[in-house]
Amino acid sequence: MTTRMLVCACFALLTTHAFAITDDSVDMAERYSDVQHCIERTLGKQWNEKFDIEMTVNRWGVVEATGASIDTAPQIVRMTDLRCRRQLDLAGQPRP
Repeated sequence: MTTRMLVCACFALLTTHAFAITDDSVDMAERYSDVQHCIERTLGKQWNEKFDIEMTVNRWGVVEATGASIDTAPQIVRMTDLRCRRQLDLAGQPRP
């Protein structure tokens, strides 16, 4: 009986932890997606093609600009990217 209760408790703990990870992943993916929409509102549709910015899929499954391409981008792109990332609390997050 005690073993069964222990197994149930461990399962409940793992399940709760898995949901927390999933919720966090969904939140991060939404925030990164919102950054892309923010940049698009400022610079226009297909801004990455217009400014020759390399895009890749990040660890959250969202397409974003690579660090190297942002570093060499025109000032308007760098400033817009920085503003949008700050607004969505992603300013200190690493880039792909």
